[in-house]
Amino acid sequence: MSFKQPVQSPPYFSGFAPLPEEFRGKIWERGAPFWFRSESGSDGVILCLHGFTASPFEVRPVAEAVRRRGFDGAGTLLPGHGYAKLTDQKLFFPRMTAAGMLEAVRSEIAEARSRYNFVGLFGHSMGGAIALQMAAEGRVDACAVTAPALKLPPRAVFLLALLGRFNISLNTKPQRFDNPIYLFENTRAGVALQQLARTARQHLSQITCPVFAVHSHRDRLVDPVVMDWMRSRVSGELKVRWFDQSSHVMTLDVNGPEIAEAIGDFFVRVGAGDRLSV
Repeated sequence: MSFKQPVQSPPYFSGFAPLPEEFRGKIWERGAPFWFRSESGSDGVILCLHGFTASPFEVRPVAEAVRRRGFDGAGTLLPGHGYAKLTDQKLFFPRMTAAGMLEAVRSEIAEARSRYNFVGLFGHSMGGAIALQMAAEGRVDACAVTAPALKLPPRAVFLLALLGRFNISLNTKPQRFDNPIYLFENTRAGVALQQLARTARQHLSQITCPVFAVHSHRDRLVDPVVMDWMRSRVSGELKVRWFDQSSHVMTLDVNGPEIAEAIGDFFVRVGAGDRLSV
């Protein structure tokens, strides 16, 4: 399987295949897609989706946690993300589209279904919104999310209303911990993120598979109110946990190891057929 070219969007890179030759050296080595396989072999896989401006690096802790529990873990590099050089970042990132993101993950789930009996999905932030939409479409057996981007910060909504039709990049500050990300955001990419948030939000009531949602009251990017929305709208079984020592990038922050273990435990329980108590 090689890279895909979803709807007018840059290519995505599958966790189940090596990077195409023409993209080797262009993608961050630490941010490349991955496929962690359990030593004993597994009939289940957890697909892991990263957030806006980031890469599979930030979801590796969850993939490693599920592998220790007997699942395989795969990290997809989503369209427009993961490029090492600023010129490529500025070229590809504004071209990401909501439709292209969703098609990329649908393709990755289809590939996983061809290989495994059980397919779970974990997503952080933007990846969390995509994961919830895939759950709403009935494509996965279980879904876990951290800080799902169902609601953008008011400042971002205001700027996108003013500037969303233009291709404008705004510099951002480095994070306080190790995480290869773009040091800018882009208005066109932001519009795609806003569309993903809206789509996932509108379809929460269609989710019937088990869901585990993790958030922090200290998150300044995704309002904790999204947990209330999920509680009131998700049709399937939902468990929510708070880890308030962490901020937005929960998988790499203070509670990161504890969060990864909790997500791993969730997939073990669901994969074994256990039911969650709300």
